[in-house]
Amino acid sequence: MHTNSAKIEEKRTESMVAVFLLLVKMGYIDGSKFTLNRSILKTAVKHYLQDLQALKTRYGITDKAQPQKVAGLTAAAIEKFKPVLPRNGSDETLQESEANEMLSVFHGLCICAEQHDGKIDMRVLKELYENPEFPEWLSNFRYLLKFRNYTAENLAMVFDTLVRFAR
Repeated sequence: MHTNSAKIEEKRTESMVAVFLLLVKMGYIDGSKFTLNRSILKTAVKHYLQDLQALKTRYGITDKAQPQKVAGLTAAAIEKFKPVLPRNGSDETLQESEANEMLSVFHGLCICAEQHDGKIDMRVLKELYENPEFPEWLSNFRYLLKFRNYTAENLAMVFDTLVRFAR
């Protein structure tokens, strides 16, 4: 069990770093102004693992949790600990940034688009991004994350709804 937990921790840490780098590459996060703090990220991942274990116990899940649940739990952990930080802590223009919200959403979307071999189905993500309603959905989701109250299970439901209707 402990080894499995370590593997999950490593996988989630790597996936969050990869999505952060992808968001920088795509221009959604300005890499010259923001960085991913590894210490805070590690705390977020450990919190996710605790939430995952609690969810599995609560619902009697003995196997892997559904991707939508993982997406919701990781999004909540990212939002709780906010591992994306300004490189310059005195830059007051960055206080309204939604860098952590972007990481939460896009990391969750990548988890939901993960195939059985562990690779992300980029075709599915591209279709989603190209949907004319995606920018409004993304804006509304970021607003929810930044300004409203929610639980990790609420976020799992958002991802679950998206997955169900994307089929």
